[in-house]
Amino acid sequence: MKMKNMRLFVLSFSTAALLCSAFIQAVETSEVQANTPAAFEQTKPLRIAVVNFKTVVEKSKIGQKEQAAFDAMKKQMETVLEEKEKALTEMASKFSDLDYLDSLSPDTEAELKRQFRTSSQEFTQQQNQFYQNLSQTNMLVIQKLTDAVTKACEEVAKLYKIDVVLTDESTFYAISSIDISPFVIDVLNKTFEKESKNTKPLDGKS
Repeated sequence: MKMKNMRLFVLSFSTAALLCSAFIQAVETSEVQANTPAAFEQTKPLRIAVVNFKTVVEKSKIGQKEQAAFDAMKKQMETVLEEKEKALTEMASKFSDLDYLDSLSPDTEAELKRQFRTSSQEFTQQQNQFYQNLSQTNMLVIQKLTDAVTKACEEVAKLYKIDVVLTDESTFYAISSIDISPFVIDVLNKTFEKESKNTKPLDGKS
């Protein structure tokens, strides 16, 4: 009798354990399903457009302004380097003039050569700094324009219910009818004019 009761107890315990395990598994499955995003489904045709970044930059007011500022800085740096290079060329020509060298004392000639070496080193350093500054400025300008174009593309996309906007550089082929560059330029120009009106001159004059 006791053995029979023991078997019933073991059987009941095993059944309860199986039921408990099944319940835990069901709960875990439910949690996983709840935390899993629904499968991606494309329910409608995509509306795709392209933008010519180079055209947008060249024809928009903000692009023209940034390009003009960059060119002005580049020209200023080039002018400084050209003056330095001219001075070095004139100094170097003196070393090929034997009559001029004969008219100098040894100390004066040594001092002239020292000045030439120093000026040459300064010119090389300035030249390297010049290219470094140009590169950094160019990167900043491109980033600024990229941000502005991206924002303008978003505005145009929302207005015309466009799903995807690509740069034409990333596409092998696209028909001209999906090029929204003129619309992006228009948005950029309006934003530029609005910001220009809201920007007060440093002298406080309107």
